[in-house]
Amino acid sequence: MIRSLAAAGLLATSIAGIGTTQPQLAGEVAAVQARDEADYLPPPALLRAASLGHRAAVADVLWSRVLTQYGLRFEERRPFPDLPRRLDAILALEPDYAPLFRYAASFLVFHYPRATERDAKIARRYLERGLRARPSDPEIWRTYGEFVAGTGRSFLGSESEKLRWHEEGERAIAHANELAARAADPAASLLRSKQP
Repeated sequence: MIRSLAAAGLLATSIAGIGTTQPQLAGEVAAVQARDEADYLPPPALLRAASLGHRAAVADVLWSRVLTQYGLRFEERRPFPDLPRRLDAILALEPDYAPLFRYAASFLVFHYPRATERDAKIARRYLERGLRARPSDPEIWRTYGEFVAGTGRSFLGSESEKLRWHEEGERAIAHANELAARAADPAASLLRSKQP
């Protein structure tokens, strides 16, 4: 009988304890979830070593993580301040990672809170890295040109800089079209290369 009463008392105390601490713990969990997640990416040199030669596979995993985190943060209207560091980690593994160069600029300027001129310039730097890493890829040139001539320049304050970006973007789009035409017609490309 005494054991039954003690067990019932212990159960009642436990229920009361849970009832009083649960709301506070739920609030703390929500606060932790709202903060930026801890990211345990090592520095680029160590990341390359840690990939054990599987750089492309690790880059794909990191890219899928970027896509997931970007989507979640966009939906929850939370900033993604760690995005450039994650992009740099991918490029440390695969300097010519095409998907990053096609979409990173959008991720860097379409986020919460509203993007700034600084964000647009960071996005452009990533696209320029893409041009250096993949100089004959018409899609990267087109992405760069469309961003610089259109979306990216809308974040600029200076009218002269907007005009310069627009002109540079148009030249990049024209170059993308030339590259695409050469790739579509190998015979024409061969003839062009033999002309003096």
